[in-house]
Amino acid sequence: MNGDTYDVLVLGAGFAGLTAARDLAADGKRVLIVEARDRIGGRAWYRPFADTGFSIELGGNWVDPDGNTELMAEAERYGVALSQSPHPEHHVSLLDGILRHAACPITDDDRAALDQLVKEVLVQVERIDPELPLDQQDVADLDVPLHDYLDRFGLSTPLRGLIGGWIRENTGCAEAQISALHLMSWIPNLNGDVLALGHTPTHRFAAGTIDLLQRMLDDSGAELRLSSPVAAVTQSADHVEVRTHNGEVLRARGAVIALPLNCLTDIAFEPALSPEKAAGAAIGQSGAAKKLWALVTDLPPKVLGVGCHEAPIDVFFTDYPAAETGLGGDLVVGFSTQERPLDILDREDLEAALRRYLPEASVLKVDGHDWLADPYAKGTWCAAPAGLLSKYASALEATEGRLVFAGSDIAHAFRGWMEGAVRTGAIAATRLSAILAER
Repeated sequence: MNGDTYDVLVLGAGFAGLTAARDLAADGKRVLIVEARDRIGGRAWYRPFADTGFSIELGGNWVDPDGNTELMAEAERYGVALSQSPHPEHHVSLLDGILRHAACPITDDDRAALDQLVKEVLVQVERIDPELPLDQQDVADLDVPLHDYLDRFGLSTPLRGLIGGWIRENTGCAEAQISALHLMSWIPNLNGDVLALGHTPTHRFAAGTIDLLQRMLDDSGAELRLSSPVAAVTQSADHVEVRTHNGEVLRARGAVIALPLNCLTDIAFEPALSPEKAAGAAIGQSGAAKKLWALVTDLPPKVLGVGCHEAPIDVFFTDYPAAETGLGGDLVVGFSTQERPLDILDREDLEAALRRYLPEASVLKVDGHDWLADPYAKGTWCAAPAGLLSKYASALEATEGRLVFAGSDIAHAFRGWMEGAVRTGAIAATRLSAILAER
């Protein structure tokens, strides 16, 4: 038994956990952050590309300065600067086996069909309140596989391929693995712009996510324990005990559980989690993107590519031009899905994939991380499958005794975004402060 007793244990040192820790410390609580990894950040990871000194984001990356109000407030609070990905100048697509070089690779008829789809989606989006759990709203009819929802519109193969590429870039999974409701719940937070999912990301943290994360940690003054994966959480009437796989037992008056949804079932809770929360955690989330990075030469300037399901890469674009990297080539970022055979850490494999779009491309170095195989993530950002949100959204974020829950996987607004993580971390801190004041 550790001799120290804390007011709060925070499990997980990602954006949600660090937000909660900082806010609880500001409320006068003695906080210990317990993190399984040997670093902070969770599914945000800023580190050098391959064997170079130029750093990239292997996980969470881009920021919406207009919609991500809480995240931007944190950046402004600490004076964290943003930079921008370049605007595409050359477009290439691989749709229905045809290579096209055009900013809009679809016909006028397909444009009209896309406009009609957008109008229909906006009608449904009007029914969604982004501030309420989705199981408390009359939207269960939308909680269906996105594949089935799109089938209703009779879209052409090229248009369906283009939309599929956008969706897989934003979800990391096939259309059958994600709920239409999940994606629709994002739209109110994107100024009602359905096609925002097809836009190239822009703003990012100039010095990486670690810049903001480290400032939040430093501001909290919380104690941090790394390389301490949690095995069990036990709570009684007046305290919580956490046992790590290292055999250490930590005690506090309450705890914030800020872990990925897919990792919740790896912890033994006593008493057990509610049947509803356990059922939702057992379903989990489907996000399983392959986020690839490649140092590439012989590319058109500031390229953006998109491919249908049969293509090896869904979306890729120049994120750092050669003049910015100083590495002798452009740094390209892209997304593929786990069911594809593409090995993002194999230079030759990735070069062959890029040459399907750009035959002259030469790949010098590659990098990436397998988040699905990562035992402390078991997936990328949240992509909720059909049936999860209309049944278990409230249960997943509900307080249980002295345990409060946080993380982008359970956010109402911006589920799966860094913004959602920050928002839930702040909510968790407020809830736990109230519990500790009463007990």
